[in-house]
Amino acid sequence: MRLSVPGDLSILSFNNSLFAQLSYPQLTSVDVNARQLGIEAAAQMISHIENPGLPATKIIVPHVMVERDSCAPPASA
Repeated sequence: MRLSVPGDLSILSFNNSLFAQLSYPQLTSVDVNARQLGIEAAAQMISHIENPGLPATKIIVPHVMVERDSCAPPASA
């Protein structure tokens, strides 16, 4: 199709895997902080095993977008 990245098409990946850095061009990616996500999930499971009557809780794990070469800069207004 003769499209260029990021000239014609911007690409964004999810989870900021090592492949995002090793690809060409390097992929912009959302880093969901998988380690912290796992820690929070394990803590919640343990709490619910120890106290089955606990209500469900919502925890927001911070995330960031790691900008690399696969996304074009925003267009000027």
